[in-house]
Amino acid sequence: MSEATRAPVARALSVLEAMNAAHSLHLGDIAERAGLPKSSAVRLLDQLIEAGYVEKLSRSAGYRLTSRVQRLSWGFRLSDAVVEAAEPLMRAFTKEHRWPLFIGVVDGDQMIVRYGTVAESPVAIDPLVYEAPSPFLLGALGQAYLAFCPDWERKLIVARLSHSRRSIDQPAKNPEEFEKILRGIRRRGYALTSGGLRQMKRGMPKRASDARQRVTGMAVPVMRGDRVLACLSLRYMHAVISEQEVAKTHLEPLRELAREIERTTRQMTTAGNGKRE
Repeated sequence: MSEATRAPVARALSVLEAMNAAHSLHLGDIAERAGLPKSSAVRLLDQLIEAGYVEKLSRSAGYRLTSRVQRLSWGFRLSDAVVEAAEPLMRAFTKEHRWPLFIGVVDGDQMIVRYGTVAESPVAIDPLVYEAPSPFLLGALGQAYLAFCPDWERKLIVARLSHSRRSIDQPAKNPEEFEKILRGIRRRGYALTSGGLRQMKRGMPKRASDARQRVTGMAVPVMRGDRVLACLSLRYMHAVISEQEVAKTHLEPLRELAREIERTTRQMTTAGNGKRE
């Protein structure tokens, strides 16, 4: 697509972003906020009105967005914003600390690894993954999520998994014992990959299976209030460095990274949605 074709789209989007900050705006305000001449703003507004995204109220009241603009964000969830915010921060972390990171979000009755910094890590042995499932009850990402999410959500997830016949969901059949594990995670502030999960090989490529046996994940939640937005897992080779040493040297930087991801996500979503005046 040429720049000539791209520029009008960018200008139209700047108009929508400018209008998203208020219930209604006059032409001059829209042009100023979008950084456009009034003549360009008028042409774009006329096109957006024709497309159904903008409504002209009156000469005195100005313009406002219609509900049709919501269709533009239907495919973009909060979890997408979290991952988008996390990617550059995770790359910077791995550049400084060398170990690779994964970020996972909830998808039904499992966690999904949405992004990882394997390519940026000089010591990574995990394969590159995207949209890869990670079990709730045995994986570090899932255990971190369940340990720190609200009680009602944890009980609901564990209750659903208790009816599963999969071996990876067996801990849900003994919720009291599993809750003890989660209490330990809350006490120390992080979850670790279950030893049972590291030994599982069925249906896995050899490289992934080998990495799973040699690598442990240390996971912490990305919190907003009492809600877990995502979980971060630092992947380290347990034959090279102990859990105690990783916790001593990397746990607090990992927690600070989680806090920074939440702050950046909040800024992105506030700027994206706007606060209607």
